[in-house]
Amino acid sequence: MSETNWGRIADIGTLDASALAPDITKRNIFGPGSFWDDYVMRHFIVPEGSEVPMHAHEWDHLTLSLGGHGEVEVDGEHYDLENGNWARVPGGTEHSFRNIGHGDFTFICIVPVRGDPHAKKISMRAIRKKKKEEKEAESAK
Repeated sequence: MSETNWGRIADIGTLDASALAPDITKRNIFGPGSFWDDYVMRHFIVPEGSEVPMHAHEWDHLTLSLGGHGEVEVDGEHYDLENGNWARVPGGTEHSFRNIGHGDFTFICIVPVRGDPHAKKISMRAIRKKKKEEKEAESAK
């Protein structure tokens, strides 16, 4: 079986993002178990009129707008996220994302594994599996 080195975002299963907002679509493109163990590249679709409410956490977000028209608010400053614009949200800052255009606002967001509950779960399972295999290998000696 060969490794998959190409794909379509639309073919990746969606993940529950209801903790962010009930109507947002989320897919993890790269992350633990998918070519990138330390970070997660996530794809979000924010429907017209929707937003990810203001929140803060210790890690940075690196974002790239792919389509539609959105904005990110970071510590009271508003940054335009039209197609091709990028923004960094420093860790520890209050921030939100909102769709301010017509149609869907889509963007990529990269965070460390600890910043994504789905990736964190996959990473922890892989660590437990590796420890179990090492223990079994040591016992077999």
